[in-house]
Amino acid sequence: MMPRGTTNLPRRCGARVGGFTLIELIAVLVILAAIAALVVPALTSISATRQREAASRLVRDLQLARQRSVAAGLRTWVVIDADADRYSLFIEDTASPGRAGRVPMIDDATGRDFVVSLDRGEWRGAAIEAIDFGGGNEFAFDRRGRPLIGDDTPLTDDATISLSGGHIVRITARTGQVQRMR
Repeated sequence: MMPRGTTNLPRRCGARVGGFTLIELIAVLVILAAIAALVVPALTSISATRQREAASRLVRDLQLARQRSVAAGLRTWVVIDADADRYSLFIEDTASPGRAGRVPMIDDATGRDFVVSLDRGEWRGAAIEAIDFGGGNEFAFDRRGRPLIGDDTPLTDDATISLSGGHIVRITARTGQVQRMR
């Protein structure tokens, strides 16, 4: 009979009881470093993609406002709140023409007021950095699609909206053409 606490299995020389070898730990670290090398640039790319898509969205929305003004024969307004990274679209009310009677444009996709907030959700990382059109934060398109500022005077110099990531949207004076410069 064997004494208590001993086994009849022979002890192997060099067999480990628990833990990891140095080679296993180094292999895991190499794998983690390779994964990090792939993931970090992808995350940076996501932010740049969001900024680029936000600029494209702004261009499409400004073009929509211009097209609506021509199609409906009514003025449309774009109001930009750079501090809140948000812009809204408005359209003239036929019953009460002019800026005072404007009403929010309805977003056909959502059925809600046309307000786009950047730097959250799908646009996280995108921001309105600067606006340059006649010193104000809003402009309008007349029924011919031409840009107006302030007291409904025609825009005389091209206007720009700068977004994060170096993206610039330009509204051409006199014609109202909207395009992304970068």
